[in-house]
Amino acid sequence: MSQLKIAFQLPFGVLVKRIIRRLLPAKKNNYHLKEWRGVAEEKLSPVVEFKKNQIVVNQFFVKNYLNHQFKIFDKDWKDRNASQKPILNWAHQAFSEKIIAHVSSNYQFINWQLDVKSGFEFDVTKPFYQQVAYKEKRIDVKNCWELGRLQHLPQLALAAQEAENKAEIIQEFKNQCLDFIANNPVGMGCQWMCAMDVGIRVSNLLVAYDIFKQVDEFGILDETFDTFFVDNVYQHGLFIYNHIEHKEGAAGNHYLFNLVGLLFVAAYLSQNKEVQQWGDFAANEIQKELEKQFFNDGGNFEGSTTYHCLSTEAMLYATAILLRRGVTFSEEYTNRLYRAGCFIKDVMKPNGNLPQFGDNDSGRLFILRHSDNYRNQDDKEGLLNYESLLAGFAGLFENTFDEFAIKHPLNKEFIEQLANYTKCILPTMNHQPSTDNHQPSTNNHQPNTEKTTLKFPVNIDTTLIQHYAYPDFGIYVFKSTSFYLAISAIANKKMHHSWGHAHNDKLSFELQVNNEDIVRDPGTYTYSADPTLRNEFRSTKAHHGIIVDGVEQNKIIDLFYMDREVRCSVLEVGLNKITLKANYYGVEHVRKFEILTDSLLVTDYCNQLFKVNINQFNKYSPMYGVIETMKS
Repeated sequence: MSQLKIAFQLPFGVLVKRIIRRLLPAKKNNYHLKEWRGVAEEKLSPVVEFKKNQIVVNQFFVKNYLNHQFKIFDKDWKDRNASQKPILNWAHQAFSEKIIAHVSSNYQFINWQLDVKSGFEFDVTKPFYQQVAYKEKRIDVKNCWELGRLQHLPQLALAAQEAENKAEIIQEFKNQCLDFIANNPVGMGCQWMCAMDVGIRVSNLLVAYDIFKQVDEFGILDETFDTFFVDNVYQHGLFIYNHIEHKEGAAGNHYLFNLVGLLFVAAYLSQNKEVQQWGDFAANEIQKELEKQFFNDGGNFEGSTTYHCLSTEAMLYATAILLRRGVTFSEEYTNRLYRAGCFIKDVMKPNGNLPQFGDNDSGRLFILRHSDNYRNQDDKEGLLNYESLLAGFAGLFENTFDEFAIKHPLNKEFIEQLANYTKCILPTMNHQPSTDNHQPSTNNHQPNTEKTTLKFPVNIDTTLIQHYAYPDFGIYVFKSTSFYLAISAIANKKMHHSWGHAHNDKLSFELQVNNEDIVRDPGTYTYSADPTLRNEFRSTKAHHGIIVDGVEQNKIIDLFYMDREVRCSVLEVGLNKITLKANYYGVEHVRKFEILTDSLLVTDYCNQLFKVNINQFNKYSPMYGVIETMKS
């Protein structure tokens, strides 16, 4: 039944294409019967060169990475060393042994197939499409994928520039690269299951290699290593191109990262004609996808604030590379991208964090500085902070987002170098977020009413509060330097057809006063590893709205599909107040917010009996894979 519901939600043209694909499936590559890897004679073109005075190095992180300790979707650092030599398919053993011969004799290999939380190990002797993850064992392949993105390698490269143990770090980079190439043959095991992760991995590999080659005065990254590495880059690009996640025209963020990966490969393999064809394809597609995946107000169509940031990061880096390729953009493209950056700036809290409306899988393309590492729970600039992403916008648009570039100069410089110091032309009119002025409504006459007063720890100056509205995305923000209120009305019919990253959080909100969270969204915690908790975290009862007995705002179809039932509208906006309405399955809920000097007054009206659910859910996930008890 769930598959039938999903089919009905698909655009008709997409449904037809998927039926045809099922009836006439494409022939799969026999990765387990053939050796795809080889050696390459081509050279990579240098692209980036960071200034040493912009680099902040955390030696604790460096030490952990050198010892193969990683903090991935966890509070603690975990050892990822393999307990024994990986067993490979017979078709790949000989070439892998050839690669391993160039790895240091004292190097301990990493287990790239192990989900350290469940203890389950994926089978590298089988191709990616034959991998099986047993649901009852609570396996989460994302624990493997995140390691396989190799986002720590650019951090090591930056650290090596002025490190006393520079040679050790360069040797470690060489060993880890050869380790991955040898023990993850193309198309085999879990590290090739998702082309998005392949795109992220090759982008990080290329940037790290570029930096390491500039500081390797020892000749550690020799010609033999280069032949393996460059071929590996080519194989990544070829794999992405052959496994593009276009979804018959219903693509989402995964497709953006496919294209970004192809663009990075094309930027570095600039003399390869086949690769340049991939780059031309990606350049054309990325421009189409900006219009498809981002609304006029700049909000992303996935229905999630953090997925907006993830997709925006992909578009930012893609745009920089397109400028390097000499692409000129339409005014609409530039305006929409600029508005996507303004969305983040306007929606973020005074402390730089974003509200967690919708899914949050803690994903990013690059993590350049240790102090930007969102996995570090103790880092106030981590987790939900996206200031470094806005610093990247300062590298693309002249004299904008400069306050973030001052704090994160490395991110600005990175974008500028990728773009070859070419800038986007600023929108002809400065961005002005919608004020969403609505006339007073008389719809607050529902038979059931309840008022809730949320007291502030300190009084605030209400005259300093500004209002930001993004009606296409469906978020409304009131904020000053000491006050923050964000309200979710994320229910646009033009969102991704699955509503797979949206939550039942309509008219729920986040409230922060004086950098203290009074009401905060519970987050996401997990996807496939625990379907019960996955659905619980995105349910109506997990959010700060109302509960009507037995009624979800949208029925949950499966882990990444929801019924598209709820509709939201703004009834009234005034000075430091707003009234919104949500309709779903016969429920009509009206909620009024009034910001006072010492408190927030929330008044709920409903045509059915209800309970106010503010701060009633006792679980909180600050990042994917981590769960805490919600503080009262």
